[in-house]
Amino acid sequence: MGSLALLLFQVGAWAWLVTGVGHLGFVALARRGPARPALAGIVGAMRTHRVPLMGLTRDLYSLHVGFSVAMGLALAVHGAINLLAAPALASHAAVVALDALVSLALLVVAVRAFPPPPIATMAVASACFAGALVAG
Repeated sequence: MGSLALLLFQVGAWAWLVTGVGHLGFVALARRGPARPALAGIVGAMRTHRVPLMGLTRDLYSLHVGFSVAMGLALAVHGAINLLAAPALASHAAVVALDALVSLALLVVAVRAFPPPPIATMAVASACFAGALVAG
């Protein structure tokens, strides 16, 4: 594995970490309360709609926030693990290919559903992991 492949792998990992931390920050800011009355009505409606799940009952707002926090944590931790173990992981083509494919899948989701920041970070991650695969 060359130094270019390792550098690209690390940049891709940083993109995941930044996306996750940014997502958690956005969730934390959004939890401070809706800024507009229309959002308060939406949050209120989500809180009143309860969903039974495997013996537990949760409201839609709690599910939304929980999924958001879980996604942010998963992205941040995956990026951190890739960074901490970069020299070992970047030398395995299967790991780099999996990171590239998952980054590309997340990019497709981001383009269809999210604002520009995760689109940009997942584009960077996809390009970097693909480049690391080629350079490796």
